[in-house]
Amino acid sequence: MILSIETSIHICSVALHDLEGNLLALHELHEQRKHAERLTLLVEAVLTTTQTKFLDLKAIAVGSGAGSYTGLRIGVSTAKGLCTGLDIPLIGIPSLQAWAASMTSLAKDLNNRITEKNKENKIEYLLCPLMDARRMEVFTAIFDTELNYILNDTALVIDENSFEKELSENKILFFGDNEEKLKKCKTVINKSEKNNNAIFISNRLPSAKEIGELAIKKYHNQDFEDLAYFEPNYGKEFYTTAKKIKLEV
Repeated sequence: MILSIETSIHICSVALHDLEGNLLALHELHEQRKHAERLTLLVEAVLTTTQTKFLDLKAIAVGSGAGSYTGLRIGVSTAKGLCTGLDIPLIGIPSLQAWAASMTSLAKDLNNRITEKNKENKIEYLLCPLMDARRMEVFTAIFDTELNYILNDTALVIDENSFEKELSENKILFFGDNEEKLKKCKTVINKSEKNNNAIFISNRLPSAKEIGELAIKKYHNQDFEDLAYFEPNYGKEFYTTAKKIKLEV
């Protein structure tokens, strides 16, 4: 069994797969700032639902970012703690890549429709998650339908020139974790003349389900992380606003 954890955004998601890749259980909590108090409870719920013992687990997979500093820190710390206690390997999966995996079936179907209509048409549907950062900034990447990187993970401020090259050659499915932010990105990107190639899809969020699916191949290839040195990819340097101190004169 492989237990998977995804905490890159506000969702706290835990899944369990067997070593053939079959999903056995998925528990998710869609609440802000609940990772610290609810993640271990979700892990216990997944194991209880499937009557699985901790000793039955062969590996722990975790979304490695980019994403929320606090969410990633809690998810990775929990995963590393379980691996250390159970003496099993840790598998890190890029969160944006796993998120894109949830859209590959749709993109492949759309690509097949293009091929049926025009075999000479080389335009393909690509996948682009837009994870909310702040203001008009997002954590993003672009993938083909085999989840190969076209654009590596990056923090990007969206403007009308964003993805100009990719949109001139392909259609792109955009999807995000914040509906208001996704609408703003749509408005800005659609100012480009390539707007017909930009397609925006609502209500598609990251999940531990895809983390587990991608972890199966890594497990069989023994592609594991070094527990001592593994750290999440936060996407950019973490910073906070310093608390203002009132000085009395």
